[in-house]
Amino acid sequence: MRFLLSRQVEPALAFHLMKFAFQVFEKEVVELTIEEYAEIYLQACHEMILHEKILLSEAACGVVIPKRVIQATLETLQAEYGGEEIFAYHLQKNNLQAHDYLAALGNDLKVEAILTRVAFQAEPVSTQEIQDYYHHHQDSFCFPEQRRTRHILLYTEDKELDLPKDTLLCRALSLHSRLQRDPQRFSQEARLYSDATSARDGGNLGLISPGDLCDVLEQALFNLAPGEISPIIQTAQGFHLLFCETIHPGHRLNRQEAYQHIHRLLTREKGVTACKTWLKSLFLHHQ
Repeated sequence: MRFLLSRQVEPALAFHLMKFAFQVFEKEVVELTIEEYAEIYLQACHEMILHEKILLSEAACGVVIPKRVIQATLETLQAEYGGEEIFAYHLQKNNLQAHDYLAALGNDLKVEAILTRVAFQAEPVSTQEIQDYYHHHQDSFCFPEQRRTRHILLYTEDKELDLPKDTLLCRALSLHSRLQRDPQRFSQEARLYSDATSARDGGNLGLISPGDLCDVLEQALFNLAPGEISPIIQTAQGFHLLFCETIHPGHRLNRQEAYQHIHRLLTREKGVTACKTWLKSLFLHHQ
C-alpha cells in the first residue's frame, strides 16, 4: 500500500521528506509504503525542529551562504538525479517549486556551516591525547598487503540457456586459455562473459585485503604475481578466474604519519562532541 503525498505539505517539510526518501530508500515520497513514509516523516519533522533552533541561535549570526555555493550544490544534486530536467520532474512529484527548494537548500547549507563553526570552537587536541591514542591503538596503523584484482564468474547453472556444467567448464577453459595468452584482455572478457555484478566495470574488485574473499579465492589470489591469471577455481557459485593487476605491499605508518592521522581523527571526534553538547544546550535553554 503506497502513501499519497498531500499537496498541503509545507515546502520545508516537503524538502526534508524528499531528501530522506532518496537517502534512506532511494525512492520518491509517493513511491513509499505507509510504513516507510512514517519512518521518514519522523526523521523529517525531527530535523525541521532541530534546524529551526539552529537557525535562530546566536551561532547563526553572520553566517551567510553565497548564492554561487547554493547553485553549485543544486547542480551536483541535479546530476545525481540524472540532469536538470529530470530533477525538475522530481520536484514536481514532491509538490516543490524550484524557488522553495532553493530556499530550503540554502537553509540546509547554513545549518552545516553553523555546525562547522561550533565544531571549530572545540578544545584543541593535545600532544598527550595523541600519544595516548597511539599507545592504545598501535595495531590500527598496520596495513596488510593488498592486491588490485579483477574477477570473472561463470555461474554453474545458466538458467537462461540451461547449459550443462561440462559445457560451462569448456567455456571457462577456453576463456582461461585466451587470457593466459593476453592477460590485458581481462576487463574486456569480463564485460562480455562474466555473470558477476562487477562485469559492467570490467570485473574490477578494487583493492582486496586478506579476509575480503572466501578462503579458496583468497588463497589463489595471494599466490599470484602481478599480471598473472589464476587457474580456474570452482565454488558452489560456479567457475572463477582472478587477475592480479598490482600488489600493494603491507606497511605500517611511521610515528609522524600516525600522529597526523590521529590528530585529524580526534579533532573530528571533539568537533562532533562539541556539536552534540551545543545542540543539547539549545533544547535545554528553551525548556
